[in-house]
Amino acid sequence: MAPGKRAHHALVYDESKKIVMLFGGSTPVDDNSAIFLNDAWSYNGKWTSIGEAGDKRSGIGLAFDSKRKKIFSFGGFTGESSSELRVWENNNWKKISEIPGASAAEPGFVYDSQRDKLVTFGGSPGMRKVNSDTWEWNGNEWEKFEGTNPEGRQAFVMIYDEARKKTVVFGGLGTTPGTMLDDTWEFDGKAWQKIVVTGPTARASSGYAYDSDKKLLIIFGGMTKNGSLNDTWSYDGKEWKLLSTEGPQKRSMGYLAYDKERKKIVMFGGRLGWPNDAGDTWEWDGTKWTEIKL
Repeated sequence: MAPGKRAHHALVYDESKKIVMLFGGSTPVDDNSAIFLNDAWSYNGKWTSIGEAGDKRSGIGLAFDSKRKKIFSFGGFTGESSSELRVWENNNWKKISEIPGASAAEPGFVYDSQRDKLVTFGGSPGMRKVNSDTWEWNGNEWEKFEGTNPEGRQAFVMIYDEARKKTVVFGGLGTTPGTMLDDTWEFDGKAWQKIVVTGPTARASSGYAYDSDKKLLIIFGGMTKNGSLNDTWSYDGKEWKLLSTEGPQKRSMGYLAYDKERKKIVMFGGRLGWPNDAGDTWEWDGTKWTEIKL
């Protein structure tokens, strides 16, 4: 048994339970419409259904708070963009806060373990609109970062680099409809800095995860103006490296999570091209991709 085909879903690694978690998403049912999902699944080499939880929602941000040992979600799309912060407890979602006027689908969302803060940036509040603000949750309230931010965007890469104690952003869809970005930024809690580095081609909706053992950001595929990709890249804070052009079929939204226990990056699903989504599971061992037949 495995999750059904989908895109706009989200994966995160639960360090306390040593499992990858998958939540929600959406998938087309024909050329003109799609269904939204609210199912939850766990993965440790095989998938286990946890059932339905919360409302049907796509494009959420997920982060694991290693101090509180809990999964948090921010934003998403339920027919309109959300600004809810939720916590995963007792196999269900519990709303704990909102950011008034800062709704976002496909935002960046990470846990900064050095400063003990949840950080969100960007995302889309509505059709052809993107956010450019950074907000931080200190456990009690939201605080808006008042410095200069990167250009607004959605469907971008954003991870927390535990080794370097910085949040990293790459690419995404920009402020002008159809604009694909290829810029790299880092945030230390005091300032955003644009990193001058040659990296992957401009793209949005890549899969991404932070490999804490190799201390690398890994990204896979994504969408460009010329179609989808299936290349795999790493970033170590100094340079981007192309690791592979083989493995899973070209796609966008082939989302990833790093399984610290098994030391493998897990990928599930994604969009092969409207209206076709994937329902396959792959693992990256640092050298090659292997499809996991379930």
